[in-house]
Amino acid sequence: MDRAITIFGTLYNLVELDESIHKVKDLAHLFLNAMNDWPTYNQKNIADFVRELKEYFGSPLTVEKIDSKKLNTNEELVGWRHEAGSAIAEMIEMSTQFCRESDFDKILQNILNYYGEEFSKVDFIAELKYRTTEEGGRRTPAHSGYRPQVKFDFAEMQTSGQQTFIGKDLVYPGETVKAKIKILSPDYFANQLYEGLMYEFREGATVIGTGKILEIINDKLEKVEYADNR
Repeated sequence: MDRAITIFGTLYNLVELDESIHKVKDLAHLFLNAMNDWPTYNQKNIADFVRELKEYFGSPLTVEKIDSKKLNTNEELVGWRHEAGSAIAEMIEMSTQFCRESDFDKILQNILNYYGEEFSKVDFIAELKYRTTEEGGRRTPAHSGYRPQVKFDFAEMQTSGQQTFIGKDLVYPGETVKAKIKILSPDYFANQLYEGLMYEFREGATVIGTGKILEIINDKLEKVEYADNR
């Protein structure tokens, strides 16, 4: 599985996870709004959306080309295409003003690069409960960035799962913490995870705690029937 951000859901989840205020986030919101408005049924792939956008408005994509595209009232769903185009034009204008970048492809790449940094740290958010030492857990605290093995009930395979604690640097035996989890083998678990799923994290054969998935960030991991019902 490619580690790059390629689908709407993953970028959307990463932007929603971002609590800071900055222009790249504003640009990302405009791009996501455009992609959400684009009238291709169940559009998910970013590259497909960009290709269709350029086929309709012209390439290279510019504010002038978007503004000059005439409305064809006989064309089905044309209004939604122009609604999406307006968001893209606003994105280009904002980037030109605040980021000194007017090239659509470079603006989009800057967005994907920025959120790609966060994507390198998280596939899902989980609540982690560490066992006490008396329950067989660790004897020492775990540091943020700790990489125990993750074991889901439905699979024999274990994978490394990096834990980036939210709001803490250290977690002591017996404590509970929310964390960003990045697993080593996401391709193996594609379309198999869902919110509320419980799992174990281990050191070798020793179970040192349990996790509960609170939110899927990497959309490719989410089990289809759960995603469709959200």
